[in-house]
Amino acid sequence: MTHEQIRVLVETAERTFRGTVHKPIIDDTYRLSDHLNSYDKKFLCLSDVMINERGQEYRAGQKQEFVAIALSAITYVTPLND
Repeated sequence: MTHEQIRVLVETAERTFRGTVHKPIIDDTYRLSDHLNSYDKKFLCLSDVMINERGQEYRAGQKQEFVAIALSAITYVTPLND
């Protein structure tokens, strides 16, 4: 199965994550929101991630190659137009 790489902003109560979601390409109508709504895992996995404390978007953050974020901690997800 092939995947589309989508840059996203993910917020939790404490941190902001900017990273890449690897969404499967199922058909032309399968969107990021469809992928997130049908997600049956307990964690959202991101690659190539920049982590900042919430409210500190303009300061240098911590870089990680991979991060798994608990779905129960996520308050906000949106695609980025980098």
